[in-house]
Formats: sequence, C-alpha cells, structure tokens
Amino acid sequence: MMDEFITHTSWMRYVPDDASVMNLSIPGTHNSCCVHGVLGVGKAQELDLPDQLNAGIRFLDIRFTHYQDNLCVHHDLICTENSYVDILTICFNFLRQYPSETILMSVDEESRFDDALGKFAPSQIFCKLPIADTASCGKNTRSFEDTFNAKTWECIEDLPLFYNFTATSPGRDSVVTSPTFTSKTRLGDVRGRIVLLRRFRGGQGVGFDLSYWPEDQCFRSATPPFYDIEDRYQGPGEDDKFNFVISHIEKARHGEPDELYITFASAVGLTARGYSKKINPRLNDYLAESPPGRIGIIVMDYFEEPRELVSNVIKTNVTTGVAGTRGR
Repeated sequence: MMDEFITHTSWMRYVPDDASVMNLSIPGTHNSCCVHGVLGVGKAQELDLPDQLNAGIRFLDIRFTHYQDNLCVHHDLICTENSYVDILTICFNFLRQYPSETILMSVDEESRFDDALGKFAPSQIFCKLPIADTASCGKNTRSFEDTFNAKTWECIEDLPLFYNFTATSPGRDSVVTSPTFTSKTRLGDVRGRIVLLRRFRGGQGVGFDLSYWPEDQCFRSATPPFYDIEDRYQGPGEDDKFNFVISHIEKARHGEPDELYITFASAVGLTARGYSKKINPRLNDYLAESPPGRIGIIVMDYFEEPRELVSNVIKTNVTTGVAGTRGR
C-alpha cells in the first residue's frame, strides 16, 4: 500500500488559455514507465503512469527499444511490460477525462547494448513484454520513425491526439503538416493534446526536435528550436547535483522566454533511489520558498517523496488558483 500522495488531475485548468506553454513550470518524471527493476537497477519510479498523471505529472520521459518492428519501454537491462500503444492509450484516456490538461512527451530511442548476445542477452531475458519470436530473429524491417508513425496510427489513426505530430497510414507517401511548438504556442492550443518532444532522428515536422542531446552534460542547442538542458547524472556529489539543479532552475526563471528549459533532478550511482532520497527533500524545501515564475520542466525520480514536491513545482505558475487533493 502506497502512502497518500497529492492529486492534481486538472491543475492546468487554473492556468489561463493565453499562457505560453514554454513559460510554464511543469513537473515531470525521468524514465517515466520504469517501475520495475532487478535489484533496483533499471527502476526510477514507484507509481505507474496513470497515478503519475493523476498526481499532476505533465512531462513524460519515454525511452523505447525498437524490436521486431515494435516499441517497448526500455532502460538499462530492463525491457518493461509497456509498449508504445499501451502508453498512448493511457494518455488518450486521461486527456479525454481531463481535457483541460496537456502532456509533453519526450520520446527517445534507447538501443539494447547487448543485442549481439541474441536470446541470451539480459535485456531479452528480463523483457516483460510478450513479443512473439519471428523468423527475423528480432530484426526490424523499418526505421524507428516509421514504426513510431505506424504504431501511432494503429492506436489512434487520424484522431488529433498530438499537437505537433500527425500520424499517417502506413505506406502513405504524403506528408501531413502539423503546427510547430514554439514560445507562441498557448496552453489553449494544446489542451487535450500531447506535445511531442522528439529525441530520435526524424523528419522535419515530426515534433519538437531535441535530437541533439550530449550525454551527462548541461547544454544548450546551438540552432533553433532553442532549448537548454541540465542532465548531469553520472554519480555527481550530492551537493554538486543539488547546485546543478538549482542553478538551472534560476537560469530558467530569468532566461529567454522563447527557449525550453528542462532540468533533470535525477541522477544515478548504482541506482536512482539513493539520489532521489537526498535531492528531492532539498529541492522541495527550495521550491516551497520560491516566488511565482517560470522554472521550466523539472524531471524527477520517485517524485512522490516528499508528497508536496509536485505541488511546489505547480505553485510557481502564475494561475487563478491551484488546489490539490489527497489521493493514493
């Protein structure tokens, strides 16, 4: 039984329609669907995706391995029981129930580093998703982008679930133009929709391009669309990590309004849990005393500890009043 957490199922209804989405403070999760692991390895969250959305999480960090022309959530050695279609269905159902909300979904391709070991690969052994063996022995017959498009179409066809990406039926040659996500994109434009943040290589017009992403760094894109990321995660000291996070939050607060700021509060030594227990309470205390103003997207492991952490991210938005309720 989980301890109670604070629910914010529709906190965005208190934010004016004309608010720039890039200028919101948005709570998010790192490796959002990684609620299982082996001896703690590969696990980043305690609560599954529906509970995260109910708790107010509006940025999802989704990483897929591309396997047998399917997309399954993957992290380290763990291929989870979640497929892309599962995730899209959860988001669709949530947004249908709470149309005031939007979800920013970061999608990345994470290759299985042990592919060469075939059926003896740990990532294959620990795979929880039932994918049938085929004569292709796990090989893909199309690109990651093509599979992403095909699986989106399989799930929603031409329903306008995404704001800045439109799936087309497999085999169709024509390109459908979608709106571009910029600092001029208002919350009213994207309510009830998903904003795609694309970390995989893809064609122009497929989401907001975050494909330039050097490992374990704080960096800024050199060309439009401009974004600024804090993602130093490989075993930093506790004080160093906390200072990285706070410095970037303040950078977002005072930064250019036409840039997207994403701060990862997550880090890992052997597992993610140790850092979350140290960083999350300090971050919570800091945000509790913070004035209103854009702090960007804050991406967390085990975000429900402490319970007020998501609430304290949300409260930095300039709103007409945000209320939370106790839930589990």
